[in-house]
Amino acid sequence: MNSRRIFWPAACALAALILFAGLSISGCGSGAAPAALTESDATPASDPIGEALFLDTRFAEYFAANMTGVNDPLPAGDPVVQQVQNVNGGPMPGPFAGQSMNCRSCHFVTEFQGVTNAGNRTYADFTTRSPIPRMTAAGFDHTPRNAMQMVDSMTARSGPLFLHFDGEFATPEDLVVGTLTGRNFGWTPAQYNDAIAHIAKVIREDDGSSQLAQERLDGLSYAIIFKGTDPRITPDILLPPSQRIDVTTATDMQIVNEIALCMGQYMRDLLFQRDEYNRYIGSPYDNFLRVNHLPQAPLAGETKAHYNQRLYQAVVALSDPIYITPKDGSYKYHSQPYQFGALELQGLKIFLGSASPGATNAHAGNCAACHQAPDFSDFVFHNTGVAQEEYDAANGSGGFMQLYVPSLAERNANFNAYMPASPNHPNAIEVFRHAAVTGQPQYADLGLWNIYQNPDVPNPQANIKGFVCAAGKDCSVDQGLPSTIAQFKTPILRDLVDSAPYFHNGSAATFNDVVNHYIAMSALAHAGAMRNAPTEFANMSLSQSDMAALVAFLQSLAEDYDDT
Repeated sequence: MNSRRIFWPAACALAALILFAGLSISGCGSGAAPAALTESDATPASDPIGEALFLDTRFAEYFAANMTGVNDPLPAGDPVVQQVQNVNGGPMPGPFAGQSMNCRSCHFVTEFQGVTNAGNRTYADFTTRSPIPRMTAAGFDHTPRNAMQMVDSMTARSGPLFLHFDGEFATPEDLVVGTLTGRNFGWTPAQYNDAIAHIAKVIREDDGSSQLAQERLDGLSYAIIFKGTDPRITPDILLPPSQRIDVTTATDMQIVNEIALCMGQYMRDLLFQRDEYNRYIGSPYDNFLRVNHLPQAPLAGETKAHYNQRLYQAVVALSDPIYITPKDGSYKYHSQPYQFGALELQGLKIFLGSASPGATNAHAGNCAACHQAPDFSDFVFHNTGVAQEEYDAANGSGGFMQLYVPSLAERNANFNAYMPASPNHPNAIEVFRHAAVTGQPQYADLGLWNIYQNPDVPNPQANIKGFVCAAGKDCSVDQGLPSTIAQFKTPILRDLVDSAPYFHNGSAATFNDVVNHYIAMSALAHAGAMRNAPTEFANMSLSQSDMAALVAFLQSLAEDYDDT
């Protein structure tokens, strides 16, 4: 079960400050407080308004094109949601069959609980790239990236927030607007204004008669919920006066921004288990640290890097470890044993350990340089070689090293030829945010390169530049753009078993595949055959003999998560 301790007033105030400058917006679906409480008193446990919006299937282009009325069922559902693709066992019946696309169609949780080769998800899907409602002008019929798991994606961090594998979104509210009006929901870039108008129409005309409204919103319409004055509104879905909006007088964009605030809060509320001190407690690994009195979290003012060094030293010095066995706990949703034993401990040492440059078979993965405990991510970008591996598999060994990548000036002068499509450039063909294709060497996925210094994506630029031009990185050439080639955001490793397949392209089906990838790519980096190789690979020294231990450690990060 997941523990939720988000305080909505602070989160909403922050969202209101950073979202859409110049617009008068309000609202935050946050399971708000009873009217007798002040805003500062409210500490909700969940967010039914945001969840209802997350599950609503009426915002998609297919619904707009085929509906007979906002509150009527579709004559026929969108074929894309009839089945759910699963790389482990073939297609499964879609939980939203007969309807159209919603956020949950790519970010599942308990819909396939108990299904063989499926099971629970941490708001992820089951395939390499998710299908989208219709072919785009650039030829996409699937998302260009794997659906990154969402649990704890908004967790507190020392640096800025980056969302999506390439950092396209600076806030969850940006992400919501971009998703609801984008290709994942069937809208083309040229239809942005149509999408905004349709989404607002759904909110204005909703009558609360849907099963979703009955189950989540006491049968009340979005208009009633957002206005917040009806005596039928129960405390868990009551918005305080400062957060209310009258959809009959609000602009379309104000309504969409209201939705974004509600759904943004819902996403902030997706957390792995924590105790009252905000320490992780759900996995065998967490319990191993606890019973052995190992440091479970950074000290006040301590960097994550220093904490990981301190943890490594404490783990190495542990002389008589107390192991976690199935008698100490059990899983409800996983078939593997609940354990952290000698093999997992060996894997933890490999994970935290760093080798001297040039060392061979040193049993040091240097994994924590990017996957920093206790969150197991540094939440920034690195080139792990996945894009190069995919490109070379399609075009021949060494092909990615020779791939022509334009300069910043050339890229800007030929936007449609190189960059992602957007409302400003709806005909861009995004050759560098595309899966590699055999026989078509122009296609590659360069990750962060597509977003950094992209004038069509202004919101994250300042924060990305801060990362790219950090101390020790060269920003003298094209403001550091070459250093972003093939960089992708570091995923969280907690409960990783519930978000397979792995990497931004879903190319690794198992933990063994992940470890094999790092063994191969770090060897290429050491040989000078990896383009834009990360500095972290210099301190990585792995071999097949490390496989079993590393895999066992990754499995020990599993915990039971559901959305109740």
